[in-house]
Amino acid sequence: DTPEPLVIREAPPAPPATVPRKLITVSTKRVAPPPPRRVILERLPPLPAKPQPIVIERWLPYTQPKRRVIYQGLPKQQHLDNAKLWADYKTNPRHWTRNPVTTYTNATNNSKIINETISALFWRNDLSLLRNRLKIVAGVRAEQTNIDAHGPLTDPTRNYQRDSSGKVLRAVNGSPLLIVPTNAGLAYSQLTLLDRGYRAQKEYLRLFPSLNTICNFGENFIGRFSYYESVGRPEFGQYAGGLTLPDVDQPKPGDTIRVSNASIKAWQARSYVTRLEYYFGTVGQLSAGFFIRDFTNFFQSVTIASTPEFLAIYGLDEPTYGAYPVTTQVNNPVNVRMTGLEVGYRQALTFLPNWARGIQVFANVTSQRAKDTNSLTDMSPFSANWGLSVTRPKWNLRINENYRGRQRLLPVTGSGIGPGTYDYMTKRRYIDVSAEYFLRRSLGLFVSARNINGAAEDQMIYGPLTPSYARFRAREAYHPMWTVGIKGTL
Repeated sequence: DTPEPLVIREAPPAPPATVPRKLITVSTKRVAPPPPRRVILERLPPLPAKPQPIVIERWLPYTQPKRRVIYQGLPKQQHLDNAKLWADYKTNPRHWTRNPVTTYTNATNNSKIINETISALFWRNDLSLLRNRLKIVAGVRAEQTNIDAHGPLTDPTRNYQRDSSGKVLRAVNGSPLLIVPTNAGLAYSQLTLLDRGYRAQKEYLRLFPSLNTICNFGENFIGRFSYYESVGRPEFGQYAGGLTLPDVDQPKPGDTIRVSNASIKAWQARSYVTRLEYYFGTVGQLSAGFFIRDFTNFFQSVTIASTPEFLAIYGLDEPTYGAYPVTTQVNNPVNVRMTGLEVGYRQALTFLPNWARGIQVFANVTSQRAKDTNSLTDMSPFSANWGLSVTRPKWNLRINENYRGRQRLLPVTGSGIGPGTYDYMTKRRYIDVSAEYFLRRSLGLFVSARNINGAAEDQMIYGPLTPSYARFRAREAYHPMWTVGIKGTL
């Protein structure tokens, strides 16, 4: 909207100054009154009229206001004391109420059990070539996974009356006859929500080949290359999460079968890593590494059409439930590639004079990036560590500084939230200090300080259309954490 114009008016003149009254009291002899004064009346010219107010109007450009967030600290927060709550419950039970339906529902929904058995077999072979300058280690690991899980089952049709053949009995208007009313409380919940009434079984075999090579290009120059495969297994909730069925005799728009997908595959990653290392004798090292990691079968939440194979896993009848869509998790067919780079340096400063010996400096920089995915939330596009250490016969000191750039976390969705909105953690820098002092060879004192500079982390939520003043969400600010103790060996 167009802002209102700014009106500038002349300020009224200041009122004349007020002459203060002063009272003089003479306590000595009587003072004669002053002689009468002659008063002269003189007509003064009229005062000029007040000037016309001047209104200056100008269209000013509308700019986005800026907000600067200044952290002032928070007062101490009060928390409930669980021990006092339990003591009050035992002493004054009338202060508390228990809902049997809620108790049964919570206990049943959390009653899950899963048995996972992993059997593995590994083969490895070592090979040396070029007079041991090239070493190759190859192998393969086979893993057989068997899963048997039980979870809650929600089925509203179990409250329907049936004849001896299992057919649902209906009233004159065609509605099913109920065993108990839907508002019967605990009786209705015990009929339609079964403790561990759902069962899922799953088994799969995976092969994980690996290859590691080390090549000595020179006395102080080494190259490394490796290939390996890894796996990310689904959470146990995928197998024991439970099954919720729709009311097939009284269908409603939007009914779906809600179930954790027991047939989902574990995601797999193939990694290619190369690394070069150059050693400065025994006092230093310069290294650089690069990796590529390809992910397949990431998980995603979807609503899909049911298939006979999917219904058979849960023992569901296709003519009864085949028309209902399924809300579950499946494997994402889109592959994701992550790339990373690392450069490190470590050097002992042996060229210093004797009084400064034992000083070592170190630094490394890492970067991880991936595109077109929301599954990798722990990546750091840029991070760096640097510091120094001092080692003496009786004591040592280490100072380390860690910097992490902005980190993108999970996407944020909801009503009124534009596309491309994510949760971010802003950049931050920690400084850690640790020291040790040895009283004797087997006994010493140590002290360490984490985040000694008191750095804070800001959480931001924004998208392409979010104004700057609305991006700040929360701040995590912790005082330095000090640890002091005694260490020794027996």
